[in-house]
Amino acid sequence: MHVILIRQFHHFLLFSLEKWTRIPVYVNGKIKIYISFNRCNEIIKILYHFKIVPIDQLPEYPALMRSTLISWNVNGLRQRHRMNQFTQIFQHNPQIVCIQETKTAEEKVRAELKSIYGYNTYFTSVKSGDIAEVALFSRQKPMSVSYGFGDTPFDKEGRIIVADFGDFILLNIYFPLGVEPADNITHKLAFYDAFLAYAKKLCDEKHPIIVCGDFSIAHTDIDIFNPKKKPSRQVGITLKERAKIDQLIALGFSDTFRLFNKEPGHYSWWPNGFRLTDRTRGWRLDYFFVNELAKPLVKNAEILSCIEGSDHCPVLLEIDLPEH
Repeated sequence: MHVILIRQFHHFLLFSLEKWTRIPVYVNGKIKIYISFNRCNEIIKILYHFKIVPIDQLPEYPALMRSTLISWNVNGLRQRHRMNQFTQIFQHNPQIVCIQETKTAEEKVRAELKSIYGYNTYFTSVKSGDIAEVALFSRQKPMSVSYGFGDTPFDKEGRIIVADFGDFILLNIYFPLGVEPADNITHKLAFYDAFLAYAKKLCDEKHPIIVCGDFSIAHTDIDIFNPKKKPSRQVGITLKERAKIDQLIALGFSDTFRLFNKEPGHYSWWPNGFRLTDRTRGWRLDYFFVNELAKPLVKNAEILSCIEGSDHCPVLLEIDLPEH
């Protein structure tokens, strides 16, 4: 972690360029105040206001803003909201929240949820009886929002939201499960083929891309609690399915969690894992992927396994974006 120490007239300032959320300011060796800001320019103004550092002694910093993105398969949005479980994720002050498996048609979403905390909200629409909806909550209004890969048979399934934020394009996707009788592996693989073709198109157009959602695939053996006892024909870990993630990586995408943690034992889905006490044997099915142009933005990635409610837990990505 990059740490800078500034000394001026026995005033000590210690803070990190990598995470600005809680900054202790030292005076004569003792903490005088904590500053909790995530914008570099605001930090500089506060320092000057408290006369901790003379303005001519301040170092040059890039005008960057730390942004938090969260993705969560909620297994029923209205139920999570009714049980006061949905608002847990907003404790992380996310700029963007991507939701999968809402099980809720937009017209049935309550008005207070559509406008929660002042976020801009977007919902896909599906025919009655389908559950494959996704939703997007964003503080910043996207430049454009679309709901498919562009004239494919999968665009009407309600699984896709594509939002262009200017600095990057975000894909929020609920990938098919591939388990019969509700689905099948052929449909799942075909959906992945359409997704990969669309991702390649965006990469060829030189867009920074962030892809998140429930991928319904545990990519490697360390993403599953006991791989030796799992047959290779089991949906979610077959070679054909895992090859689709390999193809995504071959396009230049990175699994952001694995940029920071390469250890086994980290999961985002558990059979009947709605409570923490039931979360022992799991799979990692939920991801944030970034392409090469978006990779420099990435500063942190986590699995929020302490958040209960769904059989999936949220995953988190932190990125640095230029201030506008």
